Amino acid sequence: MISDELRHLVRLTGEHAARWNDDYDHTVAAGLLTASGQVVLGLNTYHFLGGPCGEIAALSNHASSAPTDPIVAVTAVYGSTGDVISPCGKCRQVIFDMDPRIRFVVRDANGLTTRTAAELLPLAYDWRAVDQPQKLYMWEGYEGPIRSGSKTQTIRIDDPFRPGSAELVFEKEDGEVVVIPATITDVRTIARDEATEDIAIKDGFTCLEDLHTALESHYPGLGTTDPVDIVTFALDGD
Repeated sequence: MISDELRHLVRLTGEHAARWNDDYDHTVAAGLLTASGQVVLGLNTYHFLGGPCGEIAALSNHASSAPTDPIVAVTAVYGSTGDVISPCGKCRQVIFDMDPRIRFVVRDANGLTTRTAAELLPLAYDWRAVDQPQKLYMWEGYEGPIRSGSKTQTIRIDDPFRPGSAELVFEKEDGEVVVIPATITDVRTIARDEATEDIAIKDGFTCLEDLHTALESHYPGLGTTDPVDIVTFALDGD
């Protein structure tokens, strides 16, 4: 179920698609809903070199008619049938680049609904994140040992990091997310069988055997000579 504003967006976009559809060069209309409630329309232009999609045409019209009125939702309609269609990958990325929170009106098994650009592109390239701290995800049970200083490193398999600014992220079972600013001070790669008692203890384990037990649990099939990264960190302010 969608809101009246979104129904209005879909209706106007569908009317635009039906009016200008020619079953050849112009087959998809797109509509943008702005924060003020304005609807900005666009129409695709087919070309074998890759003509603009309806969403891109609508973005151009928005830039020339309402650039200070932020976009909050997008929809696309296929002219021949009047069906609401999902955006192509390029349009998902373009809208994501503008604001990952912008919603797309799409259709699922229960009818029309919305998904944010981030939800439609879960592993998107995010230019905003390029210069952001690395995110080092941790099990919530490690928060106490890390804060106390008894755990100062983590072992990672196929999860590359580099020395520099980082955030230790704890996603808890109750939905709480705790973020601790930190700095990755060192990353070195060894074979699993080169791990030592000292490495195990700095990782928060009582002995090397416990470390290997944990590795076998988290990474089934990890061989004794497979590479592992020893990522050492310090909490900012320590």
